[in-house]
Amino acid sequence: MSTLRRPTRYALGLLAVAGAVGCCLLVGALGRDRVDGAARDLVVALAWATGLAATVLAVAAAQEHTDPDDDPRYLETIVHGFVDEWRR
Repeated sequence: MSTLRRPTRYALGLLAVAGAVGCCLLVGALGRDRVDGAARDLVVALAWATGLAATVLAVAAAQEHTDPDDDPRYLETIVHGFVDEWRR
């Protein structure tokens, strides 16, 4: 991993953790019936949004491949290996 990519991964990870904590707090508030009325619909939507955003940010932070050109060649060699084994 390049040193330029490392701070980006840390930032995405921290944002994912913050989103997960926010989602947990919102769900906790909903579970304890602290929110009622029209605000409840807004809090439910915010809980979903923060949960999904935290998931997307966590996946983005955990990605290992920095060069998209590596993936097709790597998968191609795996497929050729399977074909070679099948022909034996």
